[in-house]
Amino acid sequence: MTPSSPTATVLKTEEAIIEEIERGLADIKAGRTVSHEAAMKVLRKIIDAETWPD
Repeated sequence: MTPSSPTATVLKTEEAIIEEIERGLADIKAGRTVSHEAAMKVLRKIIDAETWPD
């Protein structure tokens, strides 16, 4: 396979990646995001407790 002749599988994978990026951009635009700091604060609590929430 060469870059000039991608397979159907490669095209489907790339299409899925593009769709996920578009969904992420829509989330940002709609304000459905959490700051890195807020996410890390939650993760640190989970790691410190050594348990995962349900």
